[in-house]
Amino acid sequence: MKQNPFEDGLEPLNEAGFIQRTDTTFGAMVNSTLRKIATLGMRYDDLVVKQSKSVGATEAAFAVDGPMAPNLLYSLRMADIGNKKYISFFDKEYKNRREFLRKFALNSEIEFILDTLADESIVYDMKNFFCGPDTANLVGYIKEDKRKEMIKSIHDNFKKIYVHFHFNDDISAWQYFKQFLIDGFLAFEIIYNEKATKIIGFKELDPTSLRPDVEQTANGIKKVWYQYEDSPQLKRKLYDSQIIYISYAKSAYKNRISYTERLVRSFNLLRIMENTAVIWKIMNSTFRLKMVVPIGNKSPQKAKESLAELMSVYKEEINLDYDSGELVVNGRASVGQFYKNYMFPSKNGESPEVETLSGDGPDLSNPDTMKYYSDKLKGDSKIPTSRFNNDSGGGQVYISAEGLDREEVRFQRFINRLRSIFQEILQKPLWIQMTLEYPEIVDDELFKANLGIRYVKDNIFERMREKEVLQKELEIVQSLKDIMMDDGTEAYFSTEWLIQKYLSMTPDELEENKIYKEGKKATGDDTANAKKSINSFDFN
Repeated sequence: MKQNPFEDGLEPLNEAGFIQRTDTTFGAMVNSTLRKIATLGMRYDDLVVKQSKSVGATEAAFAVDGPMAPNLLYSLRMADIGNKKYISFFDKEYKNRREFLRKFALNSEIEFILDTLADESIVYDMKNFFCGPDTANLVGYIKEDKRKEMIKSIHDNFKKIYVHFHFNDDISAWQYFKQFLIDGFLAFEIIYNEKATKIIGFKELDPTSLRPDVEQTANGIKKVWYQYEDSPQLKRKLYDSQIIYISYAKSAYKNRISYTERLVRSFNLLRIMENTAVIWKIMNSTFRLKMVVPIGNKSPQKAKESLAELMSVYKEEINLDYDSGELVVNGRASVGQFYKNYMFPSKNGESPEVETLSGDGPDLSNPDTMKYYSDKLKGDSKIPTSRFNNDSGGGQVYISAEGLDREEVRFQRFINRLRSIFQEILQKPLWIQMTLEYPEIVDDELFKANLGIRYVKDNIFERMREKEVLQKELEIVQSLKDIMMDDGTEAYFSTEWLIQKYLSMTPDELEENKIYKEGKKATGDDTANAKKSINSFDFN
């Protein structure tokens, strides 16, 4: 007799989210390691939640309708103690808003704005890397006996995670960033090997399918995510160590769901003004006729019917398509209908009167009105106006001793805020991978805080600004260096101290400079250590 395939506890199908076992409880589905690291940062947060006596803003917003499940209530309280991440799952209208924004983003003006932001935020180097691990703060934090090993591990793991996302193969990182600007949310599953010792890949998820929660276990509170709760077939429960979830709406409930949503009002007003100006110019490019039609002894009802019949014959219906810009007259994409000759019959000496009307009315051809709404859209985009056209400077960036371009400064700060959210896509799996290799840092919040992401910069303004600032600092150092002691025998200030203070050079950078200054041949480990000490990407 053929052996039953389920006798050994195996299932014939390895479904996503499940392993091949008849025991499909969540405890059997997920490696114990993932359950363990799902408690990262939870013990401290748990204590804060328990000791809190007030009702937080998020808790109040969702708990007004009555009692809630303890686990869900706990997760809402968590949001109010610092984990401020508004979940699209709670916004029942999010799906409709997202579809509208995706269609809205196809407008050429909006597409230009989104492309500009994505180009500014995601800048690739020659090896197709747009960022790297920032270990500058960790160099002095990690104990010396493990410093070299752990710094190397951080760089190696980052490269692997970057490759697992396939960011090195194409421009998907740029596309994900643009998607983040439109949708406001991005979610991914972190996929591990069978023993949950290494991250081997990522899967994009629909953020609307996920709901955050916590569960109480014998080993403490675990962060979990429920997926497709309303579908028994698709329902999953995943630990926080398996989910990457980033959100644009972090400030207040019922806030804008994404960056793109802030552009809707100003763009629609601009489009209305454009369409109004087009229609006004078309209408004033033709003659308008006033017709007086004799009705004789007809009753009011018959007179109305006669007029309605004539109107249906001579009326011209004008439509301007919002999406394509196509002008349609009487159902035809043509303006020839405006130039008709009208002929009327005469009976008993009664003839209709036809009079040409002038085009008196408000002058909508004034460009100032259009410029106002165009400038409003540019202002809402937060992109410097010089980058939109070649007027008044041709988009050039001027930086002089008199001061930096204020718009560019604000723009760079805005870009940095967007980057700080997007970087979690790489920062979270990097941190998790490090905790898997070095379990002793699981509870080290400072290690996690010092592990950052450094973006590639290719902004002409940024480079020019850095050069000018450096030039000013060098002038200060040189002027202070020339100050002598009262007896004139030696300089009053130490050159090394001046460089550290005003050029902001770290001890590691000073040491690297010393190597080159003394003419030592930097080879092998010396070069590698010097590069890593100054936080080079070192992607070779």
